[in-house]
Amino acid sequence: MNPVIVEISIPAGMGMHYTAEILDRKTGEMVSIDQGHWITMGELSEAFKTGRRQLATVLHQMNFLQIEGTGRNARNRIQDWVTANGYGKRNRRKSDGMPFDVVSSEGVRWIAERWEAAKKAVEEKTSGPAMVAREALQEFQRHRSSPLSGRQEVHWVADHFPHLTHDQMAQALSLSRQLVTRFMRIRSDQIANAKALRERHRVPTGDTLRCVA
Repeated sequence: MNPVIVEISIPAGMGMHYTAEILDRKTGEMVSIDQGHWITMGELSEAFKTGRRQLATVLHQMNFLQIEGTGRNARNRIQDWVTANGYGKRNRRKSDGMPFDVVSSEGVRWIAERWEAAKKAVEEKTSGPAMVAREALQEFQRHRSSPLSGRQEVHWVADHFPHLTHDQMAQALSLSRQLVTRFMRIRSDQIANAKALRERHRVPTGDTLRCVA
């Protein structure tokens, strides 16, 4: 059976045009080499008509992305083999130095050829308790005027499905396990702080009150 290949068209004006300057050793002059148009991860999610989280999950399934850094500095970045094959570039914004990645037209085609198979593999992993939690959260979200943030989603699932593992929560929410662990640590700290605050302001019971004559 031939694999299903997603047809992807990148809208005009999307992406960035790259050129490279190389030395022509015959003439001794610098020559511009057209490297084509490259799109950001946000634009890639638009091209595949999916959310940023789902895109990252599927690209992790393809080993196209990896998690780099820890805690608040954890980010999805393209892997070294992606850049080596000309499928992506690792960049930093000039304004603030924040890292971001772009994908070449060849990289988009490579992803498109594997998209359906990788997406199906991700969906098969998200089964059982993780799927139940995802559907319950989606139903809850439908009645809200604004969506929950990633941290709020983790806390909601933890409150309503306390027996889920961090891996199952990550599958249900299309988040990395590292991010789920960080948000759960924040939740634990908030619960501990709230408990300590209640203890400090707890009204003594009748048994602890003593009348002084």
